[in-house]
Amino acid sequence: MDLVSDSSTLLSSLWIYPVGSIFVTLSALLPPIPSTTVFVALGAVAGIDGGPNALLLVAAMMVGAVAGDLATYGITKAFGQTKWGSIRGPRRQRAVDSATRRLRERPWMFVLTSRFIPMGRLSSNIASTVAGYPLRTFTVYSLSSALVWSVYSVGVGICTRFWPGLSTQAAVVIAIVVSIVLGWLLGKVSTRLLDRKNKRLATAVAP
Repeated sequence: MDLVSDSSTLLSSLWIYPVGSIFVTLSALLPPIPSTTVFVALGAVAGIDGGPNALLLVAAMMVGAVAGDLATYGITKAFGQTKWGSIRGPRRQRAVDSATRRLRERPWMFVLTSRFIPMGRLSSNIASTVAGYPLRTFTVYSLSSALVWSVYSVGVGICTRFWPGLSTQAAVVIAIVVSIVLGWLLGKVSTRLLDRKNKRLATAVAP
């Protein structure tokens, strides 16, 4: 039995957009909550009879992404980074310190790539507050990176539908796996490039 026909009522409901957006918002505060995978899976059935609208999925994910970023920024600003249980301890503190350093060097690139790294979104949002970025500047970074992230997530799901002989169920699973692998690779490459640039700069200023 086809996945779309089984879930046509849910997928065609307008509630799927605000609910999906809430998932993305909460994932900024609680990283274990799925966000990218939800929209990748929805993207895999977008445009099919009974499936959601791709543009509305992108818009919903963007709204959730920016709302979550602003919520994290505001809470950190009000209460301080030590209030976050997920970053307590020396290891998490080092992650935030590293994120703060990279954010100051290449802010937009870091905010964008951090969305594809586990715990990266939370660390970059906290780092933006620690680095003293004004709310207006942070919002611009959040909006632009949210657009790229949303198009990427929904787009990966849509692309799997064009593979010949692939069932809807398999497309959803493959889209999620491809998204995770691509996100991991992007995070690794961006981290290595930033670290390499930091080493070159450190060598250049060394006496």
